[in-house]
Amino acid sequence: MTSRIVIVGGVAAGASAAAKARRTNESVEIVMFDRGPYMSYANCGLPYYVGGEIASRDALFVSKPDRFTGFFNVDVRLDTAITSICASERTVSYINPLNRPATLAYDRLILATGTVPIVPPIDGLDGPNVFYCRTGPDVDAIMQRLSRLLPREMEGGLFLNVKDAGFQALVIGGGYIGLECAEQLVQRGFRVTVVEAQDQLMGPLDQEMAHPVELELRDAGVEVILNDGVSRLESAGNRSRAVLKSGHEVTFDIAIIGTGVRPNVELATSAGLRLGKTGAIAVDVHQRTSDPFIFAAGDNCETIFVPTGEPVNIPLAGPANKQGRIAGQNAAIDLAGVTQADARRLRMRGVLGTAIVRVGKVVAGGTGLGEKMAKRAGIDAAVVYVIGPSHAGYYPGARLMLLKLLYAPRDGRLLGAQAVGQDGVDKRLDVLATAIQGGLTVEDLEGLDLCYAPPFGSAKDVVVMAGFVAANAYRGTSPGASPLTLLHEHASETPPFLADVRTRREFEDGHLPQAINIPLDELRDRLTEIPREGPVVVQCGTGYRSYVAQQILLNSGWTNVRNLYGGYGLAKRLYGMTGEAAVP
Repeated sequence: MTSRIVIVGGVAAGASAAAKARRTNESVEIVMFDRGPYMSYANCGLPYYVGGEIASRDALFVSKPDRFTGFFNVDVRLDTAITSICASERTVSYINPLNRPATLAYDRLILATGTVPIVPPIDGLDGPNVFYCRTGPDVDAIMQRLSRLLPREMEGGLFLNVKDAGFQALVIGGGYIGLECAEQLVQRGFRVTVVEAQDQLMGPLDQEMAHPVELELRDAGVEVILNDGVSRLESAGNRSRAVLKSGHEVTFDIAIIGTGVRPNVELATSAGLRLGKTGAIAVDVHQRTSDPFIFAAGDNCETIFVPTGEPVNIPLAGPANKQGRIAGQNAAIDLAGVTQADARRLRMRGVLGTAIVRVGKVVAGGTGLGEKMAKRAGIDAAVVYVIGPSHAGYYPGARLMLLKLLYAPRDGRLLGAQAVGQDGVDKRLDVLATAIQGGLTVEDLEGLDLCYAPPFGSAKDVVVMAGFVAANAYRGTSPGASPLTLLHEHASETPPFLADVRTRREFEDGHLPQAINIPLDELRDRLTEIPREGPVVVQCGTGYRSYVAQQILLNSGWTNVRNLYGGYGLAKRLYGMTGEAAVP
């Protein structure tokens, strides 16, 4: 009899598993189920279809059933919900599109059930103008709502800008999907309010790296409400109203729920599969579950977080596709009866959670370990900040970006990075993700040989500069201090002496509290003004002139001198963000 692989879920991980299984084993039967009406669609692109940047709905579908069947000879069954798994008999039970129950036996089962939305405890979430933006049916419902709001604003299936119509949109949740939807609704002309229960947007990023996104939204006219949650949604005449826990009220014509997702493990639990400490399905490096005949792939399962070696569940399309590919090949090898099968098995090498978002002109993202994540986990991580241009500063159009790098102070191993700016943020994060995945150190980073031509990069790319700064700190030749560290030290009983080595004009335009202005070109003549005992911090605009000043002092006999990472520009932003100190 022909062996059979059954796959539950037909989007990123499921479709990848089916295609890879077929490329690995031509003789096995492959049946792929999905409870929805679509397979293999780009759910990450849904907000951009809502906003019109993706003009064609068809562009969202990576593959369709007839094409997939023709290419890979996979039996695709949509609108078919798997209701249970009998692991002892190796069967799945399902309800077919005619609402009739049936069962199907499997030799290997791959669970690619993805996630389900985290439903916040808000009364009125079932209102007619309240939507999620996760699936094809979700976005179809959103577009239908917009068409009812704006029936005369349609042109070729797309909505024209509705800025003058005064329509209001509410986005609940300030994560990636929520921010992408907010940006797209702003482009449509809606007046948008974003409500986030935490004290910052973009929770995976450190607060100072996410703050520019908040500022960009506010500059675009978006009302951003932090540290508050929605208590209930209710009708208010022709519009609806959100009542926040603080009592504040927000009216809206359409609301998008972006409060996050959790792994969909209902079937796995009913089948007796082991869950990991994250609540997702526990798998080995081959994507095999606690049942040797069942694999799991995608957002429903755990994987290893490369910087720490600990299990994580990070719902992202890139890792889901890789996990599906691994599960598909390994399940197909199980049934192929080939020799040396183990040598052909694929392994999941872990994830970094590399992610990025664009909001207006601002781009922000991260990879690997963040500072607040490290603190929560009790991981010792050293931090440096670097500010640099997207390409050669003398070539027109260069835009500054802020790069934050984390590394292990014991051995210099790279742990994580975050960046915020405009052009080129994605390029730098990709380079750093590759470096972390490869186990590189900060000293390896300063030796990278990256592309350089004036329109594309700099001779000292910001990534390499981060390597210079971090390696100098690691070797002890240029110790540094973060602005927030300096802020806390200034509030202590023994604050450091802060030397601002910018020009007098720069100092007069704005300076940090307690700073003493000693311009760099006067420093050698004014060394007696700087105490030799006790800590000294030197600071300039971005960190380079203060680095030169630090070396002058260290080479002149001072022993406790640190350079302020990011300089005055970053410190001013962070001090203002915390509300703990005013900067003149």
